[in-house]
Parts: sequence; C-alpha cells; structure tokens
Amino acid sequence: MKRLIGYQTDAIEIEGVDTLSAHRRALSVLRLSSTLSRGAVSASFPVAVLGIKDLLGSETWAGLSTGASTLGSALAAAWLGAYMQRRGRTPGLAFGLGLAVLGAIVCIVAIEAGLLPVFLLGMVMVGVGAGTSNMSRYAAADLATDATRSRDIGSIVFFATFGAVLAPNLIGVLGRFAESLGLDSNAGGFLLAALLFGLSSVVIWFFMRPDPLVVSGGVDPNASVKKQAVPFTEAVRIAWANPLSRLAFVALVVSQAVMVMVMAMTPLHMEDHGHSKGWIGAVISAHTAGMFAFAPIAGRLSDGFGRVQTIVLAGITLVGATVLTSLAGEAPRALLFPGLFLLGLGWSFGVVAGSALLTESVDEHDRVAVQGAADMAVNVASGVGALTAGFVVSGAGYHILSIMGMLAAGAMMVHSWFENRLASLKPA
Repeated sequence: MKRLIGYQTDAIEIEGVDTLSAHRRALSVLRLSSTLSRGAVSASFPVAVLGIKDLLGSETWAGLSTGASTLGSALAAAWLGAYMQRRGRTPGLAFGLGLAVLGAIVCIVAIEAGLLPVFLLGMVMVGVGAGTSNMSRYAAADLATDATRSRDIGSIVFFATFGAVLAPNLIGVLGRFAESLGLDSNAGGFLLAALLFGLSSVVIWFFMRPDPLVVSGGVDPNASVKKQAVPFTEAVRIAWANPLSRLAFVALVVSQAVMVMVMAMTPLHMEDHGHSKGWIGAVISAHTAGMFAFAPIAGRLSDGFGRVQTIVLAGITLVGATVLTSLAGEAPRALLFPGLFLLGLGWSFGVVAGSALLTESVDEHDRVAVQGAADMAVNVASGVGALTAGFVVSGAGYHILSIMGMLAAGAMMVHSWFENRLASLKPA
C-alpha cells in the first residue's frame, strides 16, 4: 500500500512513501525514544523532590517540583500540539525533548547556586519533556490501522517500562559521580536526565523520517500558507461534538485523575503507618508495573474486545483498586500491593483505549489539535488531583480520597454506556 506525497526534508525530495514501511520505522524509533525519555523523567523525579527539600530546608513544599513539572507537561500539550499541527510530529517531538535537556541543566545550575525560582523554571522545562514523551504515543497511531491502533499505542507505553525501572537505579551511582565532580549529589539524576532526553531528541530528529503525520496527510509542511492552530476551546468543542471522542476525552482525564490522586498520597499514608522506604518503593514499583508492563495486553484487548468495552474495563479495574485502598485504613501491605497494581492497570486500560478511540473518532485534520487538548486537560487534572488529594487526606483521610476515586471511576463506566448508546443511535 503506497501513498504518493512530495515534500522536502533536508533538501531531499521524497516522492513515494510505503506507508507500511514508514509506520514500522516510526514505531521502532518511538519505542527507543520512549525508553530513553521515560528514563529521563524517572531519573529526575526523585532528585527534584530532594532538591526542593534541600533548597528550602523543609519537606513542606516538596510538591512544588511536581507542580512545576505538571505545568510544563500542560504547556507541552498546548504549545507543541499547536506546533505539530503546522510542522509535523518529528520537529515537534524533537524540540520538546531538546528543551528538557536545557531544563535539566538549568536545574543543576540552580541547585549549585541555591536559586529556587530558577530551579522551578528548570522543572517546568523538564515537564515539557515529560509531556512530549507522553504525546509520542499519538505518533504511533498516525499510520496505524483500526485493527492495530491500540496495540501500537500500547507498545510505546510498554517500552517506557524499561526506562522507568532502570534509570532510578542509577541515581545513587550518579550522585556519587556528581560529588566527585564537586557538584551536589542531586545533580547526578539531572545529569542522567539531560543525557537521556538528549539521546531521545536525537533519535526522533534523525531517524523518524518520513514524518508519520505528514505521510498520513495530517499536515503539509511545505504548504505556502500554514494553517492556523486550532485553539484549545475549539479543539474541545470538536471532541465534544462526537459521542465517542467525548467518551475518549473523559476516559483519559478520569483515568489520569484517579490514578494520580491515590498514587500520590500512598507513600505518605504508608509512612504515617510506619512502613519503611523499602516497602513504600516496592508498592510504587508494583504500581509502575501495572501502568507500563501490561500496556500490550491493554492494546490487544482494545483492538480485539473493543475501545468502549476496554474503557469500561478500565473503570471496573479502577473501582476494584480504590475499593482495596479505601479498606487500607491501617495501610496493610496485603491490600496496598494489589490496590496500587490495579490502579496502574486501570490507568493503562483507560489511556491506551482512550488514546486510540480519540484518534479514530475525529477527522484526521483535527486529530493533533484534539489530542493536544486532551493531554492538556489530563495534565491539568493531574495537577488539580494531586493538590486536592493532599487536602482531602489531611482533612478527611486516605479512605475518603479512595472513595472519591471510586465514584469518579464508576461515573466513567456509566458515561461509557451512555455515550456508546448515543453513538449507536447516531445516523451513519
């Protein structure tokens, strides 16, 4: 199957592109890039929290680093989404990951100089890299068929597992390496993040050619008049006009919000009940495995069982997870291990199926705008969810937070039935 196009890339004219070959190449590049960029995010997260603590001399505002990173991810969804609408995936993803390299370097300088505002600026740029890494899953869908779209997206999420698991294990060694250079030990994690973000950007820029969005016809980089980027509100309106894209949008936001709210407060809940950092880390590792390692299964279920049905399964899994965590008042490991694992698995089902459904339920010329709007909403939900969770736990308790997540996941299940019903009644 071939699609004839013509555009200039570094003065080389591409007249004919085999879409199957271009898709396979894009998937290979995106898998490697996802491994590298997710490793960068995982390497920077723990040292960012420790860096804030050292800069302020207190744990009270340690969450500022997460807030700054979340802001950067939201900006990436908005700015890079608009940029990719005009120029394509390759330059957009490469630029976002490259900006994160600068962010990691800024963080190192800020740590050494003791400058909190500069550190937060650096974390915003690191957050842009994290958001860019998340957005790369959509590039896997540009040339995918309906029969494989979810599996292709799931494979990108799956390959992030390797970076997420391996990179944090190098932080201790790199901390000592940083000290040998006369730097603060927390700089080690950011050195690794800068390296991995840089490699990920280079991989995208030099090897994801031809651009999958260009090949799919979603953008013409050589158009004499560049099309205007669709504003966020207009992109949301486009998504809301179709029952299935509306469901996908809601599924992505709810899956993320429920996961972040409960996950973010679990370490604090466990610490308050006397668990060691080793056990806390083990529970979070089980959660991470649920998020990333089973993404291929989520993809196969979505392609074979159905997008809407998999979103319902995501709701069921998230309800099961929050039932377990709501019962974990004394933080027993027997409840938190399966609870956090299912929390990650439910997120994986929701994100993989929601991403595929969103991609195929809007016109190809609107896809990038709607995808960017969805990711921006997801990041806002993450920030609000994490902030709200702290107040809920301190004021009412971890079990009440879990019940809130349970209700949101249950509402998503009901919404899935409602929107699927509307879609079935809509004239073809």
